[in-house]
Amino acid sequence: MSVSAASQWFPARRRQLLFALRATTAAFTGYVLALALHLECPYWAAMTALIVIQPTRGLLFEKSLYRLVGTATGALAGLVLLSTSQSPAVLTVALALWVGGCVGIGNLLFSMRSYACMMAGMTCTIVAMSGFLNPPHLYAIAFGRIGDVLIGIVAATLVTALFTPRQSRDEIVGRLETVTAETVRWLALVLEHGRHGHVIDAEQNLVIEIAEIEGQLERIGAGSLRFKKHKRRYQQLIARQLSLMTLGRNIATLLQQKGKSGHSESHGPIRLRQHLNQVADKISRFETIHCLDEMTATVREITEELPSIGIMLNDVVTALHDVLSHSGHIHRVSTPHIPSRRHLSRNRHEALRAALRATLAIGVVGLVWTLFDWRQGPMMLMAMSIMLSIFSTKEHPVSFVGQIFIGAAIGSALAVGYRLLILPEVQTAVVAGLVLCPMIFLGTYAMSCRRTAIGATDATLFFIFICQPGPPVTVVPAEIALAALAMVLGVGSAWLSYRFLVPINPLLRLRSLLRATNRDLQRMSTADRLRCDRLQARIHHRVIRMVALANQYDRNHSLLLEAGLAALAAGTCVQCSSNDHPADTLSRRPEESATPSLPPREEALALFHAATNQWFQHHQLSTH
Repeated sequence: MSVSAASQWFPARRRQLLFALRATTAAFTGYVLALALHLECPYWAAMTALIVIQPTRGLLFEKSLYRLVGTATGALAGLVLLSTSQSPAVLTVALALWVGGCVGIGNLLFSMRSYACMMAGMTCTIVAMSGFLNPPHLYAIAFGRIGDVLIGIVAATLVTALFTPRQSRDEIVGRLETVTAETVRWLALVLEHGRHGHVIDAEQNLVIEIAEIEGQLERIGAGSLRFKKHKRRYQQLIARQLSLMTLGRNIATLLQQKGKSGHSESHGPIRLRQHLNQVADKISRFETIHCLDEMTATVREITEELPSIGIMLNDVVTALHDVLSHSGHIHRVSTPHIPSRRHLSRNRHEALRAALRATLAIGVVGLVWTLFDWRQGPMMLMAMSIMLSIFSTKEHPVSFVGQIFIGAAIGSALAVGYRLLILPEVQTAVVAGLVLCPMIFLGTYAMSCRRTAIGATDATLFFIFICQPGPPVTVVPAEIALAALAMVLGVGSAWLSYRFLVPINPLLRLRSLLRATNRDLQRMSTADRLRCDRLQARIHHRVIRMVALANQYDRNHSLLLEAGLAALAAGTCVQCSSNDHPADTLSRRPEESATPSLPPREEALALFHAATNQWFQHHQLSTH
């Protein structure tokens, strides 16, 4: 590389190089501290320091906390398990049930609580199998694992926290303002032109943007108790935006039917569209508004033209004002109380499948270990339990684990070379750690690059785990190579489990979400008001997940977006017609009011089922 090329390369890679330097320093610091405290397996501290490093300070603190909780729980479980039995058969059954249970519960939880459950599952396997291979060091391994994780967290925090930025929330608030204004503009368009052409494209783009914002709330609020306290206000605004869109769809359909039946259109809808554009303009410059008086007056005029839209629009404006008033953009004024978001649960069917997959896969490998007395079986179980737990909540784990397999193979091969050729010449544990630093630096640099992040992360971790720097020990070369091979085979077995044993892919997750949404719509028909509202909130949540997943993995995602929007519209129809709802004007008959009523629930449900069946047929999936 020439001098001029180098002068251009280093500034362009400055951020990645600084990240690699901090990560390597944190890993080496954790390793040295663990050595100084005479903890078992000090390299675990280095691995922890690399794992908990995050792009924002909030994520660093929150992930560290939940990793420590999960590790402590799993280490104690592994200690109890191995203290009660040394039989490979008993250990296999117990580990399969424990990991399967942790994975199942983790798939029912969200965010870092799910991560803690996964950590409890995989740590139990790591401690139990490490203790099985070294029975005299069982207690040192169990408590050393907890100590190493704590030391790794401290090292990562000391070295990187001051250089890790806080997550800015201004961007997400600005996006919420923009999408709210665009939703109101879309409402004006759909009332003027109906749902076709560019109006449908704008509708789908809005839903995709809303889903992306919802997906970022958890990450942005990580480590901030203040943000978590008010996060439901952001979620409430998103729910109101979706409700306004479904309302606009339904009323546009009725206006279109009214036009086909020969009814003339009055000047009311024209004035309504003008008012809606005025509201959108005012929302766009919300940062200069310190009260709701001006906007409330416009919304009141809209309510006179179309009460249903006026009521919903007032909710949206009030929710947006409440979000801004808690974000420091405008002064706090009196606003109506916004109820807390209803409890949302994950899909129990997918959680059961994840638990079954982990239980069966560990049982199969444990059976091979037991029948053939395979010495490297515990190493394979360790690697496989990590892959089957941590990545079971991913939407497309086959892709993730496939990249990890390549990284694990590369890292393991390099580690075997280091362990056999370089580390035997090292006389002290500290120098052994220093010898690994160049490879760790290269690995963490690759971790900071998007294309190589997944493979490089596990290549670095496998490299450290197989090298196992520490006090010099005599090793048999064949044992090192076989242990590395068993670890890589564990990753490959997890890939086979995700691909064939209990398969999972984005299309299967989407099918599961559609089924769950259909069940919720059916339950709404016979539910009381409280239950109906809760089910509608759950449908909102499922549709947002469907939209985000389809946008990322489904090339023809317009079919699923239409199904999701139809589900929201159907839920609104059922909710308003089944309950004494604040927007009960939506269910009036046309002859009782100038306001058009929503389509009957049967028609709305038929639209959802038609869109769903079309998506199933397009992907050649069974509806059962």
